[in-house]
Amino acid sequence: MRFCLSLYLLVAGFYLLTASGRIGLSDSVAMFRVSESLIDEHSISSDPCDPDVYNRPTGQACGCVPGNGGKHYAAYGLVPSFLVVPVILAARFASHALHVNPLVASKTGVSLFTVLIAPLVCVVLANWIMKLGYSRRTAIAGACVFGFASPFWNDAVIGFLSEPYFTLALVTAAWILSSPRYGFACALGGLAFGVACAVRMNGAILLPSFILFLVFNARALRLSKWGLLSDVFQFCASFSVCMLLIALANYARFGSPFKTGYHLVFPSISKLLSTPVFQGLSGILFSGEVGLLIFAPWILIGIISFPRFARAHVPESILCATSISIYVLFFAKYTAWHGGSVAGPRLVLPVLPMFVMIMTPAIEDICQSRDLKERHLSVVRMLLLVFVGTAFVIQVLGAIFPVERYYALMEYYKGRPTKPWWYGSIPLASADFLSRARLPAGQLLHSIELDPRTADQEGTIALSAADSAITEDHFLSLFPNPVNKMSPNLIWVKFGTLGLPFGVGAAYVLSALAIGIFGAAGVWRASP
Repeated sequence: MRFCLSLYLLVAGFYLLTASGRIGLSDSVAMFRVSESLIDEHSISSDPCDPDVYNRPTGQACGCVPGNGGKHYAAYGLVPSFLVVPVILAARFASHALHVNPLVASKTGVSLFTVLIAPLVCVVLANWIMKLGYSRRTAIAGACVFGFASPFWNDAVIGFLSEPYFTLALVTAAWILSSPRYGFACALGGLAFGVACAVRMNGAILLPSFILFLVFNARALRLSKWGLLSDVFQFCASFSVCMLLIALANYARFGSPFKTGYHLVFPSISKLLSTPVFQGLSGILFSGEVGLLIFAPWILIGIISFPRFARAHVPESILCATSISIYVLFFAKYTAWHGGSVAGPRLVLPVLPMFVMIMTPAIEDICQSRDLKERHLSVVRMLLLVFVGTAFVIQVLGAIFPVERYYALMEYYKGRPTKPWWYGSIPLASADFLSRARLPAGQLLHSIELDPRTADQEGTIALSAADSAITEDHFLSLFPNPVNKMSPNLIWVKFGTLGLPFGVGAAYVLSALAIGIFGAAGVWRASP
């Protein structure tokens, strides 16, 4: 327990230090609106919203889908929206007591709550690694690779995304099922997997991976056919309860248990999976904006280490390999494979813990080797260290960089003959930003309370001025709250723009550092 707490504090401290404290992406805003509707109207509507700010007559925006009762609903899972309801209530109470803007307090509270949920994934992943017989030192290293050298860091601190919640439930399901198992492990694993699907419905495509795991695990444990059937029944029964609740939520929102909210955007399978597979794979793997091999090059070591992992852990290797294959191939065919205005492979992010798992033999080699000369003799070990170090630098830059700036400037330069050196690459744009970043000045609140439609319209007007804007700064200044595109995406940097004294920011930074350092000290003592 002390080890788990120390690891959690280590990750949480540095996540808090790099947290944005805001909610900016459209799907995050939609999930936040659902939470507000639960409180204010006892409804799961995402109103007020615009059905589609770019093509209003169709009503195809996934965060604002027309549904029952003339209301609009988000197509996203409801679990995150339900979980943050107490956070919003507490933030509203605190805002009245401290005389601060309740909307700002609520959004900040929800964003920080997500930051505090995310480190749990690293803790569960470390326990899964140890459950397979690897050392605690290897578990720590694996958890830190995922927590600090993968795009999960950015998705955890950027705001209110579903990925941390989904990944936590998915990895928990795998950890519970992994050998050695205890009573009702399959039922609990099925429940955790069902919760994951209630966060992101596309998680259901991984059901074959878990069924195959149960089959190969039964063979490894030499269970009888009845033992296998019992395991599968327990898993599917608890999973089906979650699927029934999802179906009821779909019926309440869209009038049919089979309508998920994406039915207007993707009315058929051909519309859903319209990308040529090799084009999608190229983007998912090599794109400068979301490429797996760009943001997490260490996955190559996972592929190299897979045969060793498979020989030692057949059921887990089947689970990891099939989950990775299904998810990567599905999103390579997915029409919106890019994932929106994001940095890193957001759509396939939940299977990155699987890559860490199949890489554990290589991590164990490094952690158990005492001879420095021996380490340098292994090309694989050296590549692992280089890849992890490179990925860590990319994540640090990405945590500071406001990704909205990148996509806005891509519009600015799209019609111009001369492109900047970083054009098309978020990691390079992040590095360039370091020389241009500025501390915010003035008040941020001038448009904080605009209704969503007005804010969207202001953003659309700003984008339309891309060709006529004189400079980058002139163009970015046209957006609502341009400080969010010109300053580091760190909550403590912007405290002054919210009218808070310098001491509040200093106290926040020192507290986050203290939490991280305290956790690091505990992890150091816990590693033999």
